[in-house]
Amino acid sequence: MPSLTHYLTVLSAVAVGSVVADVNPNAQGACDDTHGGQDACGPNGSEAWLNTGLNGEGWNPPFLDINGLKHISLEDYYNGVGRSCRQYDQYFKSSGEKYNIDPAILAFLAMQESSCNADAGGPTPGLMQCEPRNCQNGKSSCQYPIQDNVDCGAHVLRAALDNAGGNAVRAIGSYNGWFIKGFGLNGGKGITVDYPCSAEGRRNGAPQNLDYLHETLN
Repeated sequence: MPSLTHYLTVLSAVAVGSVVADVNPNAQGACDDTHGGQDACGPNGSEAWLNTGLNGEGWNPPFLDINGLKHISLEDYYNGVGRSCRQYDQYFKSSGEKYNIDPAILAFLAMQESSCNADAGGPTPGLMQCEPRNCQNGKSSCQYPIQDNVDCGAHVLRAALDNAGGNAVRAIGSYNGWFIKGFGLNGGKGITVDYPCSAEGRRNGAPQNLDYLHETLN
């Protein structure tokens, strides 16, 4: 699991020094000064809102259009906490153009998934931590070349966005293994706060990060 330092770094993705993103008018509980804790919030909504249902009958993701997300520019990100991602800029932009995804979103995901480390290992290796079965290069692995790994991540996110009608909250959550009701997991419910560490959750791989949406979107 990523360290606390990693989480705090990602939490700063949309607030670098005096550079902050505009508040999303479609997001409940949004704030222009990203922070964590009990009342965690950022420009794309409060964590409680993004995690709707997690403490109840299962995650019921609110809708935020992928094309309406608020975030700082890539250049501002690279000049701040995302400096380790700058070396991969060409890959984010190439995959973004190929899959019609804002390259900044791909950079934010890469930071969340691997701390922007293309050599990161594990069962889902590489910069985007993309499952080998989703490789688009016809091979059994796509950690390298790096472009193949970013293409893999962008493909997975694009498929999730298309399946979710462009809902960034649902699609980005699914990238980390979040699910809604009807997926045949958790007794037919969406993911809940106790699921990742349950027996079933452990059988289904690495536990989901329940701060993932806030850390990635805010």
